[in-house]
Amino acid sequence: MSESIRSIKQVIDTVDVQMGPITLGQPLPTSKVKQISPFLLLHHLGPIKVTPGKSPMEIGAHPHRGFAPVTFVFSGEVSHGDSLGNHRVVKSGGVQWMSAGSGIVHSEDAGAEFVDRGGEFEIIQLWVNLPSALKMSPPSYQPFDVHEIPVYEAEGVQLNVISGNYRNLQGPVQHPFPITAYTLKLSSTGAIEIPTNQEWNFLIYQLGGITQVNDTVLKDRQLAYFNYDGTSIQLKGIENSCLLLVSAASINEPLAQYGPFVMNNPEELNQAIDDYQQGKMGTV
Repeated sequence: MSESIRSIKQVIDTVDVQMGPITLGQPLPTSKVKQISPFLLLHHLGPIKVTPGKSPMEIGAHPHRGFAPVTFVFSGEVSHGDSLGNHRVVKSGGVQWMSAGSGIVHSEDAGAEFVDRGGEFEIIQLWVNLPSALKMSPPSYQPFDVHEIPVYEAEGVQLNVISGNYRNLQGPVQHPFPITAYTLKLSSTGAIEIPTNQEWNFLIYQLGGITQVNDTVLKDRQLAYFNYDGTSIQLKGIENSCLLLVSAASINEPLAQYGPFVMNNPEELNQAIDDYQQGKMGTV
């Protein structure tokens, strides 16, 4: 193999947290790992079986500023509305990539049609920080259905290229700085090697199954991130597995966070709160 293997720095177990009535898996942040810059938070909801007529999530209108909340829909449907006037339902296999920038208000639920029929529901929301130069940029919303996302397939391997490039497949996401984001399904016969930028932070989250990552076994609901000592990561399915892989350069700036606002200092947080209360981020 021509590439040098990049070693795992740490494996983090997911803990359950409550957001109102919703139970979420949270491997990031933890008491020991506050961020893997620019990745601030990972919430995993599901997989759960939803009975017809019951919604697994109803999140009313709320604001964001200073980062990109990204939702990966693995099963079920997510209905989105925002203060830019966007209204969209993203179905299984799709992604909604929202950059809050200077401020956006949005709401999310499971979608009326899905609630009516029920079924399996599983999503991940990942918070991606923005550098100070982009925190007050115009907000944007990019939804993609599964057929809009390029797929690399080999025996036992299905890699969806959401952002960045893999083997000349280019993901559709337009992000203000370079970032790679893949979802990956491996069977027990599947194996793949992922080239990485050695200077970027890289993390893998295992939604389900068991995967061998280099020489380490990664189990259900575990997150691994890596040292800066190689340019390639090897993955081999032990059981049928589903994973999220993301990578980007670290943002080496002060971090100040209050709920849905991610800025660089307390003064900017206070301004964000004032702007939201004065209606400057709009309404849904």
